[in-house]
Formats: sequence, C-alpha cells, structure tokens
Amino acid sequence: MKAEQTTPTPRKGGQIATVLVIVALGAGVLWLLNRPAPEETTAAETPTTLPETITLSSESLQLAQLETAPLQPQSLTRTLTLFGQIEPVPENLVNLNSRVTGRVLEIRAHVGDTVKRGQVLAVLDSEEIHRAEVAYAQARRELAFARAELERRKRLAQLGAYSSPALEEARTRLTQARAELQTAETDARNAQNAVQSAQANLSKAQTALQQARAQLARAERLLQAQLIAQQEYEALRAQHDIAQAEVETAQAQLDSARAALQAAQTRLQTAREQFQIAQQQAERAEQVFKGQYLTTKEVAEAEAAYRQAQLAVEAALDELRLLGGKPDGGHQLVITAPFDGRIASLEVTVGETVTPDKPMFRILNTRAVWASFDLYPEDVPSVRVGQPLRFTADSVPGIAFEATVQLIMPEADPNKRVVRARCVVNNPDPRLKPGLFLRAELPIVLERNALIVPAEAVQRIEGEPYLFVATGREGEFALRKVELGQTVNNQVVIRSGVKAGERVVIRNASLITGMLFGGGEE
Repeated sequence: MKAEQTTPTPRKGGQIATVLVIVALGAGVLWLLNRPAPEETTAAETPTTLPETITLSSESLQLAQLETAPLQPQSLTRTLTLFGQIEPVPENLVNLNSRVTGRVLEIRAHVGDTVKRGQVLAVLDSEEIHRAEVAYAQARRELAFARAELERRKRLAQLGAYSSPALEEARTRLTQARAELQTAETDARNAQNAVQSAQANLSKAQTALQQARAQLARAERLLQAQLIAQQEYEALRAQHDIAQAEVETAQAQLDSARAALQAAQTRLQTAREQFQIAQQQAERAEQVFKGQYLTTKEVAEAEAAYRQAQLAVEAALDELRLLGGKPDGGHQLVITAPFDGRIASLEVTVGETVTPDKPMFRILNTRAVWASFDLYPEDVPSVRVGQPLRFTADSVPGIAFEATVQLIMPEADPNKRVVRARCVVNNPDPRLKPGLFLRAELPIVLERNALIVPAEAVQRIEGEPYLFVATGREGEFALRKVELGQTVNNQVVIRSGVKAGERVVIRNASLITGMLFGGGEE
C-alpha cells in the first residue's frame, strides 16, 4: 500500500491564524478523548446522525499533514523468531576405529587438517595381522605341496601302483563332512543371533545417548540462565559421557559380533563345499564299487587334499583382508579417511596401543551441515517444508545466512516439548561450525489477498470502527463504517466497508475525528 501525503500548496497567512487553527485541532482531539460518557437515551431521544463526508480547508489539510494510500490486496505476515544450533549431518561425521589391536607407528594427520578420501591417517603394527599373514603364507605352502602330491600320485596310478577302491573311506568322509556342516550351520545361527542382540544393545545405547544429550543441552541453557547449580550440570554431563561410552562399547561389541558372524559364515561356506566334495567322492566310489571300475584311494585322497588346500588359502586371505591387512603387508594396518573432511579430534599418540573399541580419529565434513531450530507447539502449524528463512550466528556478526526448511521432525522432544525443524546448509561459511547457536527469522503468512491498514487509520466513533476515504475532491473525505479482521503488529485487516483501490487516510486520521466532534470545518 503506497502512501501519499496530502499536502496542498500552502496559503499565505499570518502566524496568528496558523496558531489558532492548531489550537482548534488540538481542542477537538482533547474533547474527543475526554468527553463524558453519554447518558442512556430515552425513547424520546433520537441517535446522533453522522455526516457522510467531511471537508477540510486547504490550510487545515496542510496543518494536519494527512497521509493517504490506496488499498491493495496483500498478505498479512508475521515474523517468527526461532532459536537453534548448527549440527553435523550424521553421514558426514565418523569416529574412526582400528579393526584390530595394535601399536601406533605413525600419525600422518592432526586436528584441523583437511583430508581426502583414502588418505593415510595412521599406520599400526598389529600382532593379529601378523598371525593372519603367517596363516596365509602357510596355506599357500600347503597348497603347493598338495598340488605336487596330486601330480605324483596320478603318475603312480598310471604306472599301476594303486588298484584298490576307497568306498568305505569315502562314506566315512561324507559322514564327517555332514556333521561338520551341521555344526557350522548351528554356529552361524548363533552368530547371527549375537549380531541382532548387539544391534539391539547399540540402538538402546544410542537412544539413551540422545536423551542424555538433550538433557545436557537443556542444562547448559539453564546454567547460563543461573537456574541450576554447577554441580547438577556436572552430574548431567557425567551421565552424557557415560552414555557416550556405552554407545562406543555397544558399537565395538557389534563390530566384534559381525566379525564372528563373518568367520562363522566363512566356515559354513567351507563346510558346504567340503560336504559337496565328500558327497561327490562317495557317489564316485559307489559307482566304482558297483561297476568294478579301476580307481585308486591314494589319488582320490590327493584330489581332496588339493581342494582342501585351495579352500584354506581362500579362507586365510579373507581373514587377512577382514582385519585390514594384505599379503606381504609387513603386518601393518593402514588407517585411511573414509571421505573428504577435517580432523575434529585425535585420540591417540605414537607408541600407544589401541583397541577396536577406542576411536582414533573424529572426522567431520562441513560442506553440508544441519541448521536445527526449535518450534513450539503453537508455531508448528504455521511452518511448512520449503519455507525460506534467514538466520544469524553470534560468532559470525553482521552476516545473515539463507536456508530452506527441509525437514520437520515427526515427533516432539519429550524433554523440551518442542519440535525440531532442520535445514540443510550446503557449502556453508567456514565459520559455521557444529555447536554454534543460531537465531532465525521465518516470515509466515497469516492471511492472503487481504485489505490491510495501519491500526491508527481505524477510528472508533460511538464504539464502531470507521475509515476516512478520500472522495477525489480536494479536502473531502467520506466517513465509512468497516468490519475489522485480525490485528498483527499494528496492521489491521479490513473485512468489509471499503474496496480495493480506494484511498484511505492512514496517518493523522484522529485529527479529522477531532474536527468532526470538536466543531471543526465541514
């Protein structure tokens, strides 16, 4: 609504005339504000008739400094102030652990360093990897021996050195392989159950950590407001640290259970293959026995030993890779960055012995972060996904950041009774770091296509709301009774009584009211 001030060309007049007009205007306003309450009318009395228009002289217009503006449909808005903080996106935050127990030989990245995916962060010396490398080398040697032995027995068989079938031995091996397969299946099921149990424990610990984190955040605000004692805050912080440690322990147990499951599944696969081999050998031995074919027990044994040696090599290589090692790797474990980011914390030193349950590095990628804000229950219906907002951080004065609401949590925080709204801020300012407190302004639309005027434009005459509408003739204004809607920030919605495009007095309208009742000009 574009305002226009009604300021006609002033007439020449003495200062005394000007003062008298001002005094008349003031007297009219004072009379309006201080007039006695009207007595109850009797049936014989007639109600006061208000004029349809009032006309002001050019000199009165100049002194009143009225301001008019055309009515245009617009939106009634209110700015919602939100408070929150910067949080890391979970996919961009990792606590990096070692897969095995080992001693730190080198640390190649430190706190604050920017790292790339695959970059070497540390080198460990591990006895577990050393044993896995030895087992792999031993399996390779046994495979070479089994290959040579198979070739030797085949040559002897061609020369007629062997002539007896091994049916009973094939049956015995089949029985043993079946028993081993059943045992491996049972172990695999038990390992799967252990993984599920560890996952449940981890989920429970994470839930407890979230609750402890929320309580600690609330305690921090209460402590800053001096509403709780430092001792109570320290107790909550200790509970948070315990919950954090329990999550890390549960994660380590889950990793161990998964490793055990992997080993059990490898054993099961090996048992299945051994059972198939034993079954094939038994079937062949039956055929040889029934058909009186010439075969040799020694060659069959060599073939089985060769196949067994092949499986042992594959299993040893899988175990080595599962621990993070590689053939001829010098029993060292190389810790690498899983994604691009920065080192947020370093928890080990050179020479220290680390275990799988102890984090070594905390890596954070801040190319995208969450700006999370608290919504009170009465504000939730007014906020929608896709709404833009502007926020500031106390640590970055003078700069406003823009974001879009991308997620409104489906449930409220049980402790703070608020709903979290999250915005993903891509490529943020390097000074926006997780943990910083934010203040946001979110404009929300309360009503669309409404006729809105300042509250001072509405005049209460005999208890009813009126507007002064410019008729188009100089100094003439129509007195128009209107119906009011809601009022927000001194802005009033007009439901009826005026139309879009009409010019209404939006400033100093009370002076016209004073003239109307104080004997001013008409």
